[in-house]
Parts: sequence; C-alpha cells; structure tokens
Amino acid sequence: MRSKDKKRCKLSKKQKRIVLLAAVLLLILAACYTLFLAPLLQEEKWIFKETKVERGTLTVGITESGRLEYGVQSVLYDLDLSVSTSEEEEDEDEEETTQRYLKIEQVHVAAGQRIKKGEPLITFTEDSISDVRKLLNSALADAKVACSEAQSEYDLAALEAESDYQARLLAKEYAETTYANAKASITNEITSLQIQITQKQNKVSDLEDAVDEAQENYNEAEAVYLEAKNSLEQADPENAPWYRTVLQGYNSAQSKYENAKSALDSAKKSLTDNAAQITKLENQLATARAGSTLNQLAAEQSYQTAVIEGENATILYDARLESLKSTLDEAQAEETEIAEQLAAFDAFVGEEGIIYAQQSGIVTEVAYEAGDQLIMQGTLLSYAMMSDMTISVDVTQEDVVDLSVGDSVDIAFTAYEQETFTGTILEIDTIATSRNSNTVSYPVLIGVEGNTELLYGGMTADITFVKEKKDEVLYVSQNAIVEQNGKTYVYTRQDKNTLQQVEVGLGNGVSVEILSGLEEGDVVYIASVVSSLEEAIGEQEMQGDGRTQNSDNGFSGEDFMNGNMDFGDMELPEGFEGMPDMGNMPGGGNMPDMGNMPDRGKVQIPGSNGNQGRRNN
Repeated sequence: MRSKDKKRCKLSKKQKRIVLLAAVLLLILAACYTLFLAPLLQEEKWIFKETKVERGTLTVGITESGRLEYGVQSVLYDLDLSVSTSEEEEDEDEEETTQRYLKIEQVHVAAGQRIKKGEPLITFTEDSISDVRKLLNSALADAKVACSEAQSEYDLAALEAESDYQARLLAKEYAETTYANAKASITNEITSLQIQITQKQNKVSDLEDAVDEAQENYNEAEAVYLEAKNSLEQADPENAPWYRTVLQGYNSAQSKYENAKSALDSAKKSLTDNAAQITKLENQLATARAGSTLNQLAAEQSYQTAVIEGENATILYDARLESLKSTLDEAQAEETEIAEQLAAFDAFVGEEGIIYAQQSGIVTEVAYEAGDQLIMQGTLLSYAMMSDMTISVDVTQEDVVDLSVGDSVDIAFTAYEQETFTGTILEIDTIATSRNSNTVSYPVLIGVEGNTELLYGGMTADITFVKEKKDEVLYVSQNAIVEQNGKTYVYTRQDKNTLQQVEVGLGNGVSVEILSGLEEGDVVYIASVVSSLEEAIGEQEMQGDGRTQNSDNGFSGEDFMNGNMDFGDMELPEGFEGMPDMGNMPGGGNMPDMGNMPDRGKVQIPGSNGNQGRRNN
C-alpha cells in the first residue's frame, strides 16, 4: 500500500517544471512588491476638483417623491326628458314622430387633447334641439291643463264635501232610525248564514260523486300509462319507426294520466273546500248567535258614532278638504317640475346648442361621437383640469409632526430639471400606510400651483417640505468645506497648504451658506487624498486596460496576487505538501494582506475632525 501511494505522488517532468516556475514567480512578485509597490502605497497623492461659489436660494427641508395626478371635471348629461304629451299619443300612427332625445352633430375634442376654457366641446343638431324643446313645451302645456282640471275637480269636491257635511248633520237627526235598521240587519245576517249552510250541504253528494268518477278515470289512465312506460323501456331505439310509435303512445298515455290526476286533485279539492266553507259558515252562525247581544251593542255604538260625527261635522269637513287639496298640489308640482325641466334643457344646450369647456385641461375620456343620441343619463366627456393638480407622498412619522395644512412646498419635476414649481399642503391623512414596519408613514396631499400647462398626469416629482429658506445668499458645495479646530476653511488653489477661512451658515447636506470670506463666482477646490499606486491604477482603468494580460503559461500576475492559481487535480510530490497557500503569502517579503489595502474610497484630509472633508472619488 505504501509503494502505491509513493507511485501516485510522482510527477511528470512537465508538472515539476510548472511547479518550479510557480515558486520562482511567487518569489519574484514578493520581491517586486517589497521594492516597488510598498513605497507607492505609502506615498500620498492630492487630487483637487474645481467648484464655484454661487448665489441663489438655499432651502432646508425634507424631500419625498410622488406622482402627479389630475383633478377630473366631467361634463354630465343629467336631464330627465321622460315626459308624455297628448300630441304624442295622437301622432303614434304617423310615419314621422317628434325626436325625444338630443343628437350629437359634432364632437370637437379627442382623448389626450389639451383644451382651454371656453373652447367648444360638443355641438347638438338643431333638429333634435327643436324637437326636444317642442316636446317639453307640449308637456308643459298639458301639465297646465291638468293643473286647471285639478283645480276644477277640487272645487267640485269641495261642494261634495259640503254636501257630505250636511248629510252628517242629517244623519245625526235620524240616528235612531239607523239604529233600528241595524238591529234588523243582525237578524238578517243569521238567516243568511243558515241559507248558505243549507246550500253547501246540498252540494256534498254531487262533489263526492265527482271524486269517485275522477278516481276511476285516474286508475284507468295510470294503468295505461304504466303499460306504455314499460313498452317504451323495452323498445329498441335502433328500430326507429317502431320506437317512435311506442314513444308517441307513451307521451299520449302520460298526458292522459297527468290530466286524470289533475282532475282527481281538483275534485278532491272542491270537496275539501266545500267542507271547509260549511265549517266556516257554521262557526260564523254560532258566533252570530252567541254575539247577537254584542252586535246589538255595536249597533248602538254606531248610533252613538253617528251622533258624534254629526256633532263633529265641521272637523270632518276640513279633513276632507285637506285630502282633496293634496291632489291639486300634485298637479301643480307636475307643472312646476316640467317647467324646471324645460329651463334646465335651455341652460344645457344654450343659445347655440354647444357645450363649452368650463376649465382648461386635458381630455381624458370621450363617451360619444357624432350621430349618437343622448338616451341615457351619464358622462359625455371628462377632462383633467390643470388648475386642480395634486401629488400624494408618504412622510415618516418623525417628519410629519412638523407639517401643517397650508404649508408651502417646493416641487421639482424630473422632466423639467431647470424649472421649479410651488405647492401647498392640502391634506394630511391620520391613518398610517405602514403600521407593521419599522418606518411608519402618513399620506400627505399636495396641491400644485402656478403655470401647469407643461405638466402631464403621472409625472414623477420631488416634494421638498421647506423648514427654512433663504433667498439671494452665497453658497458652495458642502464637500468643499474643511473643518479644523472648530473653524471652517476652503482650498482656494490646488495646494494642500492654501486653506482660506470662511464663515458658514445654513446648510442642507448638499450646499452650505457662505456668510463671509468668499464672493460670487470665486473658485474653490474639493480636495481628496489617494496613494500613488491607486492613482496609477485609476489612470490605467481610465485607459481601459482592465487587468494585466495572462502569461504564456496561462497564469497572470493578478492570479498570483489574489491566490487564484489553479493546479487542477495535480498531486504534489513529497516535500511540496507543506507549501503555503497561494492566497496567504508568508510575511518574509513584508507583503501586507491584499484584503486590508487602504480604502481609497474615503480618505480624510489632514487636520479634519472626520466629519468634513471626506469625498468619494
């Protein structure tokens, strides 16, 4: 077993040369790093970027993003033209009838079109306007006639009420006679019930005979039906003529069976109903006999009621007139309603039969086209008003407490980077949009102000909620400010030793106000520090070199530096098993860990306190 292991560890001459070459290259790289790279990493290089002092408005606040939304104005057709006229009934048989609905002659706009206040939107045909107006005028005339007739009927009914009033007074005088007649009526009721019971009892025999006859017919029909059903189940469907004959017989038997069953049920019901009626009449008779005394009391009560009604005839008369007046009021209301319909129609079509835009905006919907009739109520078209544009953004709970309805905001649209818009907070929602997350936000609605003709719905906007704003101030990039020992400076030349003290004021994290020490247009410099090696690498990357080219043997210097040299499945001979990992070179060459190279992304300017002077290159 040991001899086999030794045999497996033996390498070919080519493999030995590759391993030897790798070891030599590794030693050369370590030497190059010690002699050339290490000094370059320790040598600092200053880089300066020019910027200018500017004058303008400096704003401090919080910024959130949202999308622009339009307020939509709809042109509604809500006229109720559901009227009928006497002329309409007379003209039902004529070939040409009056047009009942408005008809569109022309639609002047299309979806997506910008419109201005006062521009025409829809024109109606003159014929349809004339016809509908004629229809409404005719209905109004009919309503006036109906109202006049209702007035006449009211006057006539008032006379009848007067007559009834007099009759009640007379009824009071003849109440005793009425009372006597009521007692006679009680006796007549008992006699009538007895006669009806006798008549119902005489019908019992005939109804029973009818049930027996219907039962016999039902039994015969049932037998024929069952026989036909059995024949149908045994018939062969493939024998079409015979099967149709059997099916017809079955259908006929089924129909007779169902008719016989219906007749039997009807006969039984008639017998049952007659018995129920006899029982009901007998109960009524028993009740009438038992309650004759009560009926007499009721008759006496009616007598007393008549007396009271006679005494209260005036009250009843007034109540009757009030009820009659409601009919007259309805007719008058109908006349008023049609008059209002006519006025609303005239206001809708105007003098020219054209609907004009009430506001400027962008057309979002057109529901009709030329030739359409306005049969149903609804929206004719809609347009987004440029005077009613809003943006909704979410503001965190830490910032929303500083906002109030009516506060002004600055708005910047991505599509118009050089233009600034203003707005006002219209609404702050008290319901959070993210209760279950670490960041709780609340929707804030912003109204856009100023010239909005260039804006479109859906545009992305950055909303700045202004906490503090200064106009006509000097400001410079925040990255140009250097802090040392509690004082602020700027570089006025590309020299690390040319710091000039300045006094700063308001800052927003991007720019900072210059109170003194600089003038508008002055050039200052943003400084950063890199190593000489990083500068060389940066220049090489700018030239597009990327990385060093592979050597002839397939390995590059970068592969050795990063420990990415791959020997495949080659087995090392005895004595090479302890060779250090390519990615962890020994410290003999004083080569530092490649993973701990100085960070060239953030370099602190000497003298800085660590909070200013950092810059990502």
